Amino acid sequence: MSQPLPLILARNLVASITVPGFVTDDGGDVIFYNDAAGELLGRRFEETGRLTREEWSEIGPLDAEGNQLDWDMLPLTTALRDNRPAHQRFRICTDEQNLLMVETSAVPLTAADGHHGAIVVFWPSGEDAG
Repeated sequence: MSQPLPLILARNLVASITVPGFVTDDGGDVIFYNDAAGELLGRRFEETGRLTREEWSEIGPLDAEGNQLDWDMLPLTTALRDNRPAHQRFRICTDEQNLLMVETSAVPLTAADGHHGAIVVFWPSGEDAG
């Protein structure tokens, strides 16, 4: 299946940055995440491939007890639904089942032909997740 040019360009951008990041389509499915994200999560994109929103919800976002947060309050949801950037701090679960506090920013991917998805970057906040 052919992807829109904005998604192809976003993937190329995210692949070239050192900050953990991923690209979603307009439905919120992760269509790519970079090596830095793979290192943080404990699995490379080549191992998982495309992830539906339900599949990657196992990674996060999570509260202090490891419960899933409300999707409507997340930066990605804001970027996809409201077509505006957003930022938040929450926890994710690494492959080793460790909770890690991250800062997360999402930016919508919008071109002349419409909305295509979002770019999300995240990084450890340095704050204890416990």
